[in-house]
This record gives sequence, C-alpha cells and structure tokens, in this order.
Amino acid sequence: MRPRFTLSCCVLLAALSPRLGHTSSLSSDANAPDIMRKAIQAATCAEAAPGALSDELKGILSGDAVTGTAAGRTIFYVSPAGKDTWSGRHPEPNATDGPFASIERARDAAREAGGQRMIAMEGGDYYLARPVVFDARDKGLVITARCNQTPVLHGGPLVNNWVSQTAGRWTAPLHLPTDEAVGDLFVNGVRQTLARFPNAPSDGDPRKGWLFAAKCNPAIDQWEGNTRFCYYAGDVPVLEGASGLVVNIVGGFKPGSQWGSDTLPVVSIDAATRTVQTKGTSYFFTAEGSRYFLTGAAFLDAPGEWRYNVAAGQLDYIPAEGLSPHSTVVAGVLPTFFRLESADEMVVSGLQFRDGAPQGSGKFYTDTRGFGAIRLEHANGVRLLGNLVENVGVGIHVTESSDVLIAANVIGDIAGNSIYVGTTYGSFGKSNGVRILSNHIHDIGKVYFETAGIWFQAGDGIRIANNLIENTAQFGIAGGSLWGAQDAVHDAIIEHNVVRNANQQTADGGAIKMMGEQADLLNSTIRYNLVTGTGHLMNRADGTFWPAGYENINEWPSPISWAIYTDGKASGVRIEGNTLSGNVCAIGINGGWNNLVTGNTISNGSGAAFRVDDGTGWGWHPPWAVPNRIEDNIVSIDNSNGVAAFVYAPDHGTGSVQFARNRYSGNLNNKSFRIAPAIMRWGAFGSLADLQRAGADTDSVFTRAND
Repeated sequence: MRPRFTLSCCVLLAALSPRLGHTSSLSSDANAPDIMRKAIQAATCAEAAPGALSDELKGILSGDAVTGTAAGRTIFYVSPAGKDTWSGRHPEPNATDGPFASIERARDAAREAGGQRMIAMEGGDYYLARPVVFDARDKGLVITARCNQTPVLHGGPLVNNWVSQTAGRWTAPLHLPTDEAVGDLFVNGVRQTLARFPNAPSDGDPRKGWLFAAKCNPAIDQWEGNTRFCYYAGDVPVLEGASGLVVNIVGGFKPGSQWGSDTLPVVSIDAATRTVQTKGTSYFFTAEGSRYFLTGAAFLDAPGEWRYNVAAGQLDYIPAEGLSPHSTVVAGVLPTFFRLESADEMVVSGLQFRDGAPQGSGKFYTDTRGFGAIRLEHANGVRLLGNLVENVGVGIHVTESSDVLIAANVIGDIAGNSIYVGTTYGSFGKSNGVRILSNHIHDIGKVYFETAGIWFQAGDGIRIANNLIENTAQFGIAGGSLWGAQDAVHDAIIEHNVVRNANQQTADGGAIKMMGEQADLLNSTIRYNLVTGTGHLMNRADGTFWPAGYENINEWPSPISWAIYTDGKASGVRIEGNTLSGNVCAIGINGGWNNLVTGNTISNGSGAAFRVDDGTGWGWHPPWAVPNRIEDNIVSIDNSNGVAAFVYAPDHGTGSVQFARNRYSGNLNNKSFRIAPAIMRWGAFGSLADLQRAGADTDSVFTRAND
C-alpha cells in the first residue's frame, strides 16, 4: 500500500532538528511548505547556531555553503540605515562605522575579501534601481537575512509627493531613464490596473471585462490572425492614434484556439474595416471569438487604474476607495532583481523580492525563457531557500544550470511562470539534476496565461516534490520537450505534490503535463500527487462561455482539461498512485507509447476518467512501441455522462492501449466506454463487458453501491 499523502508531503519536516518543534501539530498538507520555509529560514539565517540543520536536512540541502552557521565566514552587513562609505563589518551603525547600504557594495567587498563570505541583510525595504549581478567571482557567496529579520527588495522606486487633482486623480513625479518604463504599480503591496478598456470587472470574474473579435469582412486568411483581428461596430472607442496602445488577447498556436494569451503592441486601427493591426509574433494566432481588452493612457477612468506619462515624467492614478496619498506606492520597473551569471554554489535565503515589472512569459519580444526576478545562467550548485517572491513577471528562472536546489520558497501573484527551468534557444545547454522541493506556489499567470507553477525542459534527473501549487492560469507543473532532442527531458520525478485549481484561464491545459517531442522513452514518473479542481475557460465565437467542467468528446472546438496527461509523443511515463478528485478529465495519453497508468484513485470528475488520443502522434508507431497500459486503478464515475474511458486511435485501434484490473463504481452504462475505430457491438460505444469481449480489457470489474 502506498504511503498516505500527508506523511510523504511532510517527510522533510521530520528531518528538522528538535528546536523547530514537533510535526504532530501539522493540520494539513496545505501548510507543510510554509512550515518548511520558516524552518529553513531559522536554520540558515546569519546568526543561526551551529548545528541548526540536522544531518538529514543537510543531506537534502547539500553543499558546504549551507551549514546553518556563519562560523568561519567573513560577514558583511547591509541595512537600510547603512552607508556604503562604512566598512560593512558591523551589524549596527555607530558614530563612525556600521553596515553597508547596498547589496552591490557588500558584494564588491566580499569579492575583495575572498574565502568564505556572507552578506547578512537587515530587515527593512530596499528599492533597487538596477539588477544586482553576480558572476564567477562570487562562487560560494551566501546572501541571507539576519535572524528574525525580513529584508524586502522592491523592483523599482518608492513613489512619493502625490498631489490630489480634479476628478479624484492623484499625480506624482517619476523620471526614469529612457530605456526603462513602469511595468506595474503597487499600492500597499497590491498590483493595480494599467488603464484599460473595457474596465476590469469589480468582482474579478474571469468571464467579464472582455471584448470578442469579429469575423473579418472581407474575410482574411486564417494565418493573418498572427498580426490582425477585426472588431464589432462600437466595441473600440474612437481614438486619435494607436501610439501606446497594447492589446491583451487570448489565442494560440492554431487560429481560433484559446491556449494562451499575449500583450501585443497595436500598430494601427482602421475604423473603416474595423481592423486592429498588431506587431504579431509569427506563432500566436487569433480569430473570430478571440477575447481581448485594450490598455492605453486614454482609458484612465476607473478606481485602481494608473498610467505613466513618459514625456511629463509623471504617474497618474485613480485611487481605490479608502486609500490615501500616504499609502506606500512602488513603481515596478525591474523584471530581474538578482542575476547570477556563472556564480556557482551561491546561496540566497530568507529574502523577499516584491513589486517588479511583469515581463517574462509573453510571446512578443519575450517568452518563457526571459527575465526572472531571480535569474540563473550557467550557475551550478546554487541554493535558493526560504525566500518570498511576489508580484513579479517570472519568479525564478534557471537556464543551463545544473544541481540547483529551489526549496521552501513562497512564490505568488506572478504575471507569468513561477519557476522556469530550461535552456537558451540556440545553445541548448542542459539544466540537469535540478530539485524543486516544498515550495508554496499560488496565483500564477496573472497576465500571461500559457504558463505554469513549475515549467521545466532541457534537463535530466529533475525532481519536483512536496510542493503546494494553487490557482494557475494553465498548468500546475508542465515539463518536457517543445522542440525535440534539443530540450528533451529524461528521468524526471514528479511526486507528492498538491495541485489545486489549475487551468483556470485557458481552453486546453491541466494540472500536471509531460511533453515528449523528441519521440523516445522519457523514463519519467508522476506519482503520489493530489490533484483537485482542474478547470478550463473557453468562450464561443459569440462571446458566451462553455459551462464550468464541460466536456463533450464529440464536439470541436471544445474546452479540454486534464488532471494529469502526457502530450506530444511522450512515452515511457509511469503515472502511479495519484489521487485525482473534482477535475474534468482525470488522466490522458496523447500520441505516446509505453506509458503505464496504475494504482490511481479517481473520483468526482465531470469528464472521462481516461482519454487516449492519437491526435498528436499522427499515426506514429516506433519499432520499440508497446501499448499503453491502464491497470489497477480505482475509479468512481460520478457525472451524468458516465464516461469511464475514451480512446481515439484511428491508426492503431486497440493496439494503442490495454485496460486491466481496474475497479469501477458509480454511473457506468452501456455507453461508458467509447473507442474509435469502433470495436464494440454498439459501434464506438459500449459497456465494460463489451470492452472485454472486444479484447481491450482484462479482469476489470464494476462494483455497484450495495455490492
């Protein structure tokens, strides 16, 4: 019998020393990552006592830099009350000496000192004017909070000198370098709304606040949807020009799909043909029904909205009710706070990174390989422990860096990806042996929908375990190759994670996905995860939305949602012992071979428990291929459709999948199994008995409620 999820999720806690308290008081899986974060912060802060890390936790956090003590290190202190003309060797200021004021000055002093070095951060607010860059000279450097202190790094300036104007507006001076702009505005730590049309819905309903693209007349080629779309009469206000306008629009790789979103600069608006021309991306397409809204200075008219007047060097803002000009306002300018370039074995622990620019996950100019509040490039053996990252574009970005540990961080309210691990397109270096453990990740994809709580590619031996991931626009965890062998993933383990409410903003996504465009055996495992509440959001061409949880396998276009699935010829994946409840489709296999789905518990789904679809394989049948196997699972069919399994494999038929020893209960009927091409007496539809007569199932049983 597999272990209970609570115990497996909290296995790291058991390794902590007695000073951290007993784990018996742990009330749920949900708070385990937050307890871990506090434990690691207490054990890795600047003044932590020797031995604060247990031997077991030292093994998990391996590396000489993580010792739980400052003994033997040269320490440089940084404080908001410090001065860069001081020595930085004293934690508290006195009449003639004290801590440094900036991280850059402490970094430079540490380089001069050599040996084992630490930068100890005093609590308080640090407003960064530029990214702090570390390189090979900083190998082994530890940057950590002083014990019981909370250093907060902001990605831009504090905005003061607000003046109340007419019509309830505030203005404040803000002069930035010509190559910088305000990406987001934060008031008392809350992201505000860039002036937009239509206004954002006050209740936050994701189905509200959109316009919907019209069919162009005369018609355009569907691939022209890369650079333009048409609108209905009266939808777009009459404007003097398109300068500064940006369209936030939902689209995807295929015209009319709703797999992601982007922010596209507007080139022109033709009122006669009701056409909006954008700069496009060459691989992001829109069509009739694509939902969108516009942002631009002309639309400033609602509480919580802001705009930046570059020419005047001024911010304009309409405050939300209850705020005063004395509120703390930060202009988010920097998409990157810390940049580690070949800075091997650095440790960053116990810091907060807040209020940055949202760039990093869009397809225009930037993509999933861009920016990152903490960005690693060719930086091996780095440890990111117990930090908080909030209100930024991408939380943590790792490219071509091996043996990286990302543990016990809280990452939330992110515009794009929370954690990205991968490569640089063109060089395709690997990020091998990365471990992502016990992080709390929440509210991901606030601007760019085609994103994930954890996105990984181009790395072997990656382990993702014991994370809590909640409320993501598309994926909770997504990994594997998008291009082929260049960014392939092998030997990945995804285990003991809790993923709640994934795929809340797109028409095709899910909680956990593995890709395999390289078309070989991944030898990867997805096991003992808990997945609940995976949904979808898709509108029809007329602007109405499909109901929540809707699934109709005979309809296209139609929303698609999976709790766990393989995609793009992903083969050789073991999906084992997961608990999946309250999702749409539970487990899917798209285009691959040699996958094993076993020992999973499935209940309360609104769609099929299992879906096998050769749509991404296009008849692909390598010489090593053996059928996918779905066996020894426990399945409760609770929806009115009663669909247990749907197989669409016109090129392979039953040769693509075999069912065995599954236990079904609930609403099974004579149409619960749907196989194309038809193999059963009812054609494509049949009962469990029909499936067995056709030779596609062995020894599975249906148990009624009173049996």
